[in-house]
Amino acid sequence: MKNHSPFLVLVVLATSLGSVEAAEKLSLGSLFTDHAVLQRDATVPIWGRAEPGRKVTVQFADQEKQAVADKTGRWSVAIDPLPASAEGRTLTVKSDADDAPQTRQDLLVGEVWVCSGQSNMGFALTGSVNGPEAIAAAGDSQLRLFNAHATAFDEPREIIGGAWAVDSSQSAGGFSAVAYFFGKELRQHLKVPVGLIKSAVGGTVAEAWTPRAELEANPTLKPLLDRQAALVAAIPQALEAYKKSEPELLIKYEAAVAKAKAAKLPLPRKPQFADPKLSANRPTGLYNGSIAPLQPYAIRGAIWYQGESNSSRGKEYQTLFPALIASWRKAWGQGDFPFLFVQITPHSAMSPEVREAQRVTVETTPNTAMAVTVDIGDARDIHPKQKQPIGVRLALAARTLAYGEQLEFSGPTYDAIRVNGNAATLTFKHLGGGLVARDGELRGFAIAGADGNFATAQAKIVDDTIVVTSESVVEPVAVRYGWSNVPEVNLWNRAGLPASPFQSDHAFALEPGFEPLFNETDLTGWHYKDGEPFDGKTSASDGRYTARDGRIVVNPGKGVAQLWTTREFPHDFHLKLEFRAGVNADSGVFLRKPQLQCRDYLVAGPFKELKQYKPQDWNELDVVVKGGVATCKCNGEPLPFPAALPATGPIGLEADRGQMEYRRIRIKETQ
Repeated sequence: MKNHSPFLVLVVLATSLGSVEAAEKLSLGSLFTDHAVLQRDATVPIWGRAEPGRKVTVQFADQEKQAVADKTGRWSVAIDPLPASAEGRTLTVKSDADDAPQTRQDLLVGEVWVCSGQSNMGFALTGSVNGPEAIAAAGDSQLRLFNAHATAFDEPREIIGGAWAVDSSQSAGGFSAVAYFFGKELRQHLKVPVGLIKSAVGGTVAEAWTPRAELEANPTLKPLLDRQAALVAAIPQALEAYKKSEPELLIKYEAAVAKAKAAKLPLPRKPQFADPKLSANRPTGLYNGSIAPLQPYAIRGAIWYQGESNSSRGKEYQTLFPALIASWRKAWGQGDFPFLFVQITPHSAMSPEVREAQRVTVETTPNTAMAVTVDIGDARDIHPKQKQPIGVRLALAARTLAYGEQLEFSGPTYDAIRVNGNAATLTFKHLGGGLVARDGELRGFAIAGADGNFATAQAKIVDDTIVVTSESVVEPVAVRYGWSNVPEVNLWNRAGLPASPFQSDHAFALEPGFEPLFNETDLTGWHYKDGEPFDGKTSASDGRYTARDGRIVVNPGKGVAQLWTTREFPHDFHLKLEFRAGVNADSGVFLRKPQLQCRDYLVAGPFKELKQYKPQDWNELDVVVKGGVATCKCNGEPLPFPAALPATGPIGLEADRGQMEYRRIRIKETQ
């Protein structure tokens, strides 16, 4: 048994008592500092710590709320919704202990946005085009900036460094340029106080900003945790290898330092072992240390600029990014708040697949929007200096999605493809007054036949469509636009916004003998159980099912949503449809009555074992019913369906928990 000196015991005891004493002191959450902005027209949580069991009283704007600190010392109250106010008011917090009251001065009520991502979100206003002018003009007392000290931790944190600052030439210069220009636009158009919380770290991957539970529950994403565990397990071998190479690395380092000094350039970093346990990019680390401490501060929404560090894993990002959004919304507990993000700019190292993943995220994730940046990238610089147009485009989306203005906030977005002979005709959403080819004929289109080989194509605008052809492709099935690391493209709308690069799905033609069950325009032929038909209506009575853009889109909200054909099908039939499941969607198709699961296989359901299933992408179900037996396939792969079918019944669609989309629903009845 080891002997400890009395001095050491006293030091340990004093340190422990000091920690307990600090925990007992009345305190407020990190975001409640002088000059803060509280969210208007919303319940505002205010929280902190106190001695367990103590009664805490919070006073603000003629409201007084009380709470009792729980056994861990946490307390929280909810301030009733307040209108916007530019009057600087005082927040006072007291306890029934002898602690001194906590006061915060000059708090406003307005609009609050979280601004996160990697280095392009962190990029300072000082380095942006028009940044010096914006800094010189700073001084808006109703624009407030919180520059969070974003760091990674292994477990969720309650506190984060930083403080609110009033807009000034001193506070604005080091703040995020994208966020600052975004905030200035909101101030100009909303005329209410605006608070921006920036929490961003350069060179970081999306999985670092995603909570562990979301990664663990998703088979597509769980390997990210497994890889991190493997890196940690291999630390002894990696450290030994580093020690062997260190002398040579140091010699090269000293030479590089001498060269940099002679050229009066910044000095290189000294070599050191890269410990995966300390990496800012370890999965969940930045969520724990840089997002969790912000919750549940009341916000209007979030803006996001990230994806560069995930560029080589575009298909995975198509699942990872929507999962990140869903997890933040769940943790904040404020519903599907607007989540607005920036598409990756053209750069020699940025793949088209990651831009496609971002484009698809808008399609599969409700209340999101994307600022397209094909016109402001730099092939040689991953940090383009044109940040003001990005902030303006994000603000356009916010003004529409968050504030209900009737504005065009997006450039043309791909909708559908139709083939007639050797020509592919593309339709678009967000026409913004009409399609425009800037600076000459349309550029950036390619077309492919069934072999999948894309050839440069000619494209022309015909009314509100684009017709694409190539002499080398006689029977086209798919089209791409801007499909390169540095796309040279020029499709815009008359609202002055550029089109996103895209890859079309394959053209569709109704097979002989099949009839559509969905007319691609409204919900004619469908109803809720025991309800009236939705003939001629684009939305169901409760708004959960909507016919738009050639799809039936389901946002179930709370509870299960089921839609049925008004027809019953007593004869044998062949049913085909395509579906796309949002992250965490739990959905299905009904054959007369039994359910055929269409749920996202990442959560549950028979698709979990299918190798051909494509998460967050379009998948085809093929069902042949003979008598009471259904033979089913997903993307050509057998899908077990053991239930015996009743003699007759309708076809039904279902969705629960997440967005679900159905299209190309058709059937062929056989006698």
